[in-house]
Amino acid sequence: MNTGTTFRYDHMNRHNGLSLFLTGVTNKNENVLLQRELSNLNFLVAFTRDVSSSLNLKEVLDSAAKLLYNYFNYSFALFSIKDLDGPKVYSPLDSTECKKGWLRWANRLPLLRHRDIIGYRFLGLASPLQEADSNSSEVKIELPESFGSITLYCSGESAALATRPVLTGIGESLVTAIKNAREHNRVKELSLRDGLTGLYNRRVLEEILHLEESKRVQSPTSILLIDVDDFKMINDTYGHPAGDIVLSKIGKLLMDNSRKENIVARYGGEEFAVLLINTRLETALKIAERLRIKLGEQEFSFSGNRFKLSVSIGVAANEGLTLDKQNLVAKADQALYQAKRAGKNRVCSQENSSPSTMPEIRRRSHPRFASSFFEGATIA
Repeated sequence: MNTGTTFRYDHMNRHNGLSLFLTGVTNKNENVLLQRELSNLNFLVAFTRDVSSSLNLKEVLDSAAKLLYNYFNYSFALFSIKDLDGPKVYSPLDSTECKKGWLRWANRLPLLRHRDIIGYRFLGLASPLQEADSNSSEVKIELPESFGSITLYCSGESAALATRPVLTGIGESLVTAIKNAREHNRVKELSLRDGLTGLYNRRVLEEILHLEESKRVQSPTSILLIDVDDFKMINDTYGHPAGDIVLSKIGKLLMDNSRKENIVARYGGEEFAVLLINTRLETALKIAERLRIKLGEQEFSFSGNRFKLSVSIGVAANEGLTLDKQNLVAKADQALYQAKRAGKNRVCSQENSSPSTMPEIRRRSHPRFASSFFEGATIA
């Protein structure tokens, strides 16, 4: 009886012990899963916070690259974002020591050059990694709303962190940050441009002149001031809508016939300005004459009426001397008046104009040029 009782007691103890052991394993697994989910949640919170902390698109993408590297320790990251000029690529590897790995990835991107890859220093490493994981796994993050994708090449252990909730959270947070940055850039761009012509406005031109003036080593700089002849007659004859069409089309013609490095702006009313960097007076005069002929040949039409117009252009240059922005613009303004007084539809330079011949109507009070006036905007 005692033996049976003892057996029953021992059996029950062993049974309870097994239950407790299984319960402990289950709890341990649940704790591991909970810790992993908590880690994922912390990462997503930090990722969302940091990528959203800037309204500059480059800073948004760079921040995302750093955060993803800290989490996945990738060997190579490819950002293919819609409407971005080419892919952005990040890697902690040494391009010399890991040539084969680099070439393997470069073959997937024919336009990729080693110097285009953002390297180890950017990612916070003291020195580049000498080897890549030969068994690297590919983690693909598809961004919502067809914004593109991010491809990471990392170890299998790191790739295991790429659960669906994590990838979804990364994609949604990054797209929101990209959209905010692009909207901010769009609004900023509107503040820099004339609403009618799409050209830079006067304050942008003035700020660029300020930047050129502040350079220690200054290059030859020329400016053209272009005024539409008898513009009031166009408005009086065909109406202000016709005048708007004329100004818009002139703006486009000036842009289409200017080099990318030139700054074309609507200076005010029917007056335009073209800033020519690294251009001496002789060349500026040739450019001005070419623009005068081009604009004079253009035919405009409104409500069945066809007409042409002419422009007068004043040209001034600093010829490599110390740039005085106010004086440069004043000389171009005086030259423009000289062109008007000499019969319009012509180009005049600072050489044949003098302040004493400028009537009061041409005297402008140019605003002071200061960095604060530009409200921190950057011109690319």
